[in-house]
Amino acid sequence: METGRFIGALPPGERGEAALVGVPFDGTSSHRPGSRFGPKAIREGSMSLETFGPYYDRDLENMDIVDMGDLEVDQDSVERMIEQVYTVVGDILDKNMKPIILGGEHTVTIGVVKRMVEKYPDLVILQLDAHAHSREEYLGDKVSHATVMSRIVELISLERLYRLGVRAGSKEAFIKHGIDLPLGFEGSAREVEAVMKSMPGDVPLYVTLDLDVFDPSLVPGVGNPAPMGMTYREFMQLVRKLAWRNLVGFDVVELAPQYDHTGVSAVVAATAVRDLMMCLM
Repeated sequence: METGRFIGALPPGERGEAALVGVPFDGTSSHRPGSRFGPKAIREGSMSLETFGPYYDRDLENMDIVDMGDLEVDQDSVERMIEQVYTVVGDILDKNMKPIILGGEHTVTIGVVKRMVEKYPDLVILQLDAHAHSREEYLGDKVSHATVMSRIVELISLERLYRLGVRAGSKEAFIKHGIDLPLGFEGSAREVEAVMKSMPGDVPLYVTLDLDVFDPSLVPGVGNPAPMGMTYREFMQLVRKLAWRNLVGFDVVELAPQYDHTGVSAVVAATAVRDLMMCLM
């Protein structure tokens, strides 16, 4: 069945300022698979939104965003999926557009960053996530949803990775990657302020948003929900600051819509996509 487009987006073949691609892959998911259904659910969730964001006074109608549809991926080959993502992001960058990637599980980010650093050698990444994803290997695999950020820092270096919301991971991961112990709900706003102040303001920035960064009371439809997460109000505070940064692309990953029969998780995910799109303007 043909995939519907994200609200306000142009069809494939058009030229724009940014291009959206879905990557319906969850081949390494180990707990609750189903994020391969995320891209379709996010697009459907966007149908309940307006293109205008009143909290930012920006409108998607003032920006040309192309929805290129979904990649056809093999669930049995994470390496092949990463190469497909690398190629399509290269096509987007070659057309002077900014990539917007809908997952799928978090391994899709590896393919994006692998290509982005070729264009932006000084790329900085902001990871919004409940989990460190910093194991060296998981169940014998070096490339997995649990090892994503270990593979990412091999591409950009640890000094150019910033994190918000991480509250789950091995003790070794927290120590090895220098992750501060989480402050929990009461500290989230302070975390946003501290991270944004520490991040250089004049460099290309890529954001990877794992939806389990939000509290599961807001977004239960994820593979690995973790209590004490970010509220959407806190996310808006962050987006307002990102709007003045050099955001060159982002991904939103790990929506598993079948675990939330209300559909609210998909709507929140679509809203986050829309709001981050406004930062590309």
